[in-house]
Amino acid sequence: MSYWKRLLPHLRTLPEDVTSELASEVTSEKEDHALLTNKEESFVTYSNLKDEVSFVGSGLNQIRKGIPYELRDEAGRKWWKFFDEYEYRFNKEYKKSRFWYEFLYPNHTTRGAAERKLLYKLDALIALYFLMLSWSHSVDSYNFTNAYVSGMKEDLNMKGNDYVHTTTIANVGAIVFQLPFMFLLPRYSSHLILPLMDLGWTCFTFACYRANSLGEMQAYRFLLNAFGAAYYPVTQYVMGCWYAPDEMSSRVSLFFCGNMLGSVTSGLLQGRIYDSLDGRYGIAGWRWMFLIDAVAISLPTVILGFFLIPGIPSKCYSLFLTDEEIMVARMRNKRNQVNDGVETSKLQLFTDRKLWKKVFCTSTFWVLVVFDTCSWNNMTAYSGSFALWLKSIPTYSVTQVNNLSALPASLGFAYVIMCSFGADLFRCKWVFMVFAAVMNSISCAILIKWDVSSGAKWFAFLTTYFSVSASPCLWSFINDFLRFDPQVKAITWIAIYSFSQSTYAWIPNLAWPTTESPKFKTGYTTSLVFGAIYGLWTFVVLFFYKRNEKRHALGNGIILYNSSKGETPPEFVHTDMEQRNNYFYLK
Repeated sequence: MSYWKRLLPHLRTLPEDVTSELASEVTSEKEDHALLTNKEESFVTYSNLKDEVSFVGSGLNQIRKGIPYELRDEAGRKWWKFFDEYEYRFNKEYKKSRFWYEFLYPNHTTRGAAERKLLYKLDALIALYFLMLSWSHSVDSYNFTNAYVSGMKEDLNMKGNDYVHTTTIANVGAIVFQLPFMFLLPRYSSHLILPLMDLGWTCFTFACYRANSLGEMQAYRFLLNAFGAAYYPVTQYVMGCWYAPDEMSSRVSLFFCGNMLGSVTSGLLQGRIYDSLDGRYGIAGWRWMFLIDAVAISLPTVILGFFLIPGIPSKCYSLFLTDEEIMVARMRNKRNQVNDGVETSKLQLFTDRKLWKKVFCTSTFWVLVVFDTCSWNNMTAYSGSFALWLKSIPTYSVTQVNNLSALPASLGFAYVIMCSFGADLFRCKWVFMVFAAVMNSISCAILIKWDVSSGAKWFAFLTTYFSVSASPCLWSFINDFLRFDPQVKAITWIAIYSFSQSTYAWIPNLAWPTTESPKFKTGYTTSLVFGAIYGLWTFVVLFFYKRNEKRHALGNGIILYNSSKGETPPEFVHTDMEQRNNYFYLK
């Protein structure tokens, strides 16, 4: 490879890639033999264990060398174990293999420095970059609200519900242009998809500064969001390929922190720009913000993304990960039953009915659709109601409105970190999701009442970001549900997200009409209803999640049987495994 090409992202081919390709050809007709893919871990697939498969469900039926297995008798299982979220996801050895303060960087069974070093690098390459990307997109998005209250409304002659209609038009652009990524995501690397789409986002952010009419602004916002269509699902798809389920929520929280950081900086920057640049060179202050967004914020993230996004472990394009770290990432995925990629030639045809049945004819899809739809529509935080309420108070200047509008998002950092880091620390997402739903419901109830003290109203507005705080846990759930088939994962992610966002495109028109500003009684009532359903639906999701993991318990390192039903440990435990330190290992 030419020297200059080594400075650009390129597909990393490891020795094991060639070995596994040759081995797969030799053993294609010997599915019951061991397929050795690397020096540290091997798989034995038992194709003749029909009796054993019946009691562990339809799991991957793979017993892996070097992995400790827990033999668990289900007899006498207590009812409260239903609330143990990871009861079937991790065995006892996995759960005890870290100290509580190591929850961000657990080593689990490997106990090696390589895994910890890999996680450090992933946090820098993926988590922190996606925080930066989220911040960039959020600044651009929130700036529309800040621009509206900083002179854009008057300059573009916006009246009535023009504000919410423009937001809806922008959302339609994102929804429509998400759909092609069902096809593109499993086939093309994210280090190309995201930067190219962000380049389009940057161009139309720049274009917004020169809009001279409402129709022109609406066209730019539509196209801007069309190029931002890949932003949410692609970032979460990538994170789900690199992080373990008990590491995910805390990393996704950085993504949401970037979103809130955008809200904070958008308000503060708009206030500063309005004071210092309004009218400079004949350009209004709100126009300066769009211009600065594009040139100084969005464009640098486009360039960085091309070099920092590593693709996925099985098709890695990173310039910064070593061969050993890539192998460690692949082994982590094998242990966690994460199938991150499939060769393009082995993907099902996009028009194959069987593929679409895998997506839409499963309970998982519909359970997650309801969950994500409620999550989208309970978010009072993104309604712009706080800024519009401040604008309705005559004692606040434009600068003060912009500065104070940053307060809820600033507190939102604490809410998101508490819920997401707590979920990984205690390995229990559902508790924090229900807590966030309760807090959001209290906030909405106060604002529905409206005729309350000023302090109560401030409390309600400053707690609106509880409607966002549990989203990292939700996305972690979705990633774990969909980890087995990358093609189904891509289609399901986009389908769930598109359906949920499509409801967010028309519900705000009914629930948050600008003419009801600043009370928005309909909007707060709608958020309260969706928030209450969201909290209750968490238990439905927990039920389906645990049922799914019980089916894959063997792949999770748990050998199940129930002596109260006359079952005994499967035969392979005695013939093919040996006991060490209360756990069973493949001989």
